[in-house]
Amino acid sequence: MLTQERVATRPVTVPRLEETRPAPVPEEPRPEFSVPHLLGRIVLVLVGFGLASAGWMLMMSVFLVFIGLPLFIFGLAVMQAQENR
Repeated sequence: MLTQERVATRPVTVPRLEETRPAPVPEEPRPEFSVPHLLGRIVLVLVGFGLASAGWMLMMSVFLVFIGLPLFIFGLAVMQAQENR
């Protein structure tokens, strides 16, 4: 289907916004979780290992896998928390 008349076109001008960068947000230092003593580190590793092993056992039962997998991952994270020092 062809049109009989030509459509008058004119170039479209895109309005330009001012290029302003937002001011950087100052970041506040977060307190780091740390256990200073060796006994505290050992307790933290044992708690994390207990959570991870309980999560592993729950994952091995097919019915409780949705509880076991997050518990297992959280237990691994607790065991690794003492190494971020």
